[in-house]
Formats: sequence, C-alpha cells, structure tokens
Amino acid sequence: MAAKTWSHTPSSFFLLWLSISLTLVTWDLGYVFFRPHSMPGGKYHIFWKPYSIYCEVDLVYGFKHYEDGEGFNPAQSTLNFFETSMYLYYIYLVRSYAGAAGAKVGKFGQTRMVGSPAAKAVVWGLVASMATFWKTALYFLQEILGNYKHIGHNSPSMLFWYWILPNTPWIIVPLYMTYSFGSEIVEGLTVASTGSEENGVKKVK
Repeated sequence: MAAKTWSHTPSSFFLLWLSISLTLVTWDLGYVFFRPHSMPGGKYHIFWKPYSIYCEVDLVYGFKHYEDGEGFNPAQSTLNFFETSMYLYYIYLVRSYAGAAGAKVGKFGQTRMVGSPAAKAVVWGLVASMATFWKTALYFLQEILGNYKHIGHNSPSMLFWYWILPNTPWIIVPLYMTYSFGSEIVEGLTVASTGSEENGVKKVK
C-alpha cells in the first residue's frame, strides 16, 4: 500500500486576510511609534487622518494615554511587530516553495506544499494566529474588566461602528486559522504515526 503523504495548501482566504491585515496592522504600528507626530496636529498626521476620530473613540490611542506614559499601547504594537514578522515568514516559505522543483499546484492555483517547508509554514501560521488571537482578546478584556475605562464614554452606536466592528475580525479570523492550522498538524501527526506502523515500527503502548 502506498504511503500516505501529508501536505499543506495555503488557504486563499488566509492569504487575502494577510494582504489586508498586515497592511492595516503596519499602519497602526506606525501611528503608535510615530506619536506625537502621527496624532492630530502632528507633522505626519496626514498619513493617519482617520485616527483623529479613532483616538477620540478609544482613548488608548489618545493624547492623555500618550502624555501619561501608559505602556499598554506601545506593548501591543511591539507584539504587532513580532506577529507581522511571523506572518511574513509564513508568506516567505509559501513563496519560496512556489518556485521550488517539484512544487505542486493545488486548487485555486496555490502551491501545494509537502515536506519540511509545509511543516514549517503550518507551525509558524499556527503560532502567529494564536498570538494575534490572544493579544486581541487581552485588548477586549482589559476594557471589559477595567470598567470600560477607555471606551465607556461612547454611545452604543459609536462604540459598535468604530470599536467593536473594526476590532472583532482580529478575534474571529485568527481563532479560525488557529483551529485550521492545528487540525493540519494533528492530521500530519496522524499520517506520520500511521506510516510508522505500516513500515513495521511497533507502536509503543
């Protein structure tokens, strides 16, 4: 019987998400680390004009938080930097494998990856997605458990359209991708253990 082969085909949905998410996260990171120049009245604010509204909705992005030397926003943005680096490494693995000899084209034209590059891509995708989920969960929880200190001044409508709706995708999509990558890892381990038994390696009980 032919040995089973485990593979990873990058999700078209995930690649689309990364193209949007990484752009927005990098923009956000720039706003935080260029403060106060990126803030309303600053010399670079033209590149972050929508934040003139957002910094009034979410005071974590506002003047008082910055002037008080609060560290949560810079800490969050530092994590954004590391998450983005992990996602870029995932993309690097995918793009590098696309030009490799023996690369296989899967559905929707994505490269079907096998072997070590596939394993590395899935692990980095899982770690980055988990990091994004838990960082965003912390962002929500620090408001919920902190009596909505930075957002409680908003009307329900303002809060929904300018805070809940823009931030929720960074909970839902990473959670879904964590499940997806985790399922692939379980599948790979199952294939590996099955292959070992088929090759005559006795299973330890």
